[in-house]
Amino acid sequence: MKPLTPDQVKQAWTMLGFSIASQSPMPQVNSQLELTDEEIELFLAGVRQAMRGEKPKFNPAELGEGADAMFQERVNAKAGKWGKQNDEFLAKIDADKSVTKTASGLRYKILAAGSDVKPTAASTVKCRYEGKLVDGKVFDSTKTRNNEPTEFPLSGVIPAWTEGVQLIGVGGKIVLYCPSAIAYGDQGQGPIPGKSVLEFEVELVEISKAK
Repeated sequence: MKPLTPDQVKQAWTMLGFSIASQSPMPQVNSQLELTDEEIELFLAGVRQAMRGEKPKFNPAELGEGADAMFQERVNAKAGKWGKQNDEFLAKIDADKSVTKTASGLRYKILAAGSDVKPTAASTVKCRYEGKLVDGKVFDSTKTRNNEPTEFPLSGVIPAWTEGVQLIGVGGKIVLYCPSAIAYGDQGQGPIPGKSVLEFEVELVEISKAK
């Protein structure tokens, strides 16, 4: 095994921190509170103290309800702003005559129908996709993973995907507009805020039997 260069050693420590933080609630905290760069540095100062077993140089009890109220006010402000953006986005989609709405609330637009054979809810499929929030921010994409398709059972994804991917065949492409009720709900997940409307462009690459 070839030893790491000094720069790669630094990169390895950064990778470790990134991996742990990505799997922690930190991205969701940042998404809910919309931290500024200064606030992120203050947040990380607390993380460093905890990692080193140090105690804060102030009395946390003195912050008490004031800190909780400040955080909740920030969350509420973001939720109100985000809710308005989601409502405006759906209104715009509903005005588009090329978009179809189903009984579940899913909106979709088929870009390419693909093969005649379509998956069922019991199918395992391989897809390329890109997921965006209503502000255009990409939160997940196979493009960041060499555009290799991801395999998953349609019974194990959000309801909007279970329903929407069944509408196309292999080689097909579809855009899914997913209200939060058939996506990640009121709580959200990772970088996805609660009550988010999501937009996915999905390409169905392969259908296989249920595993």
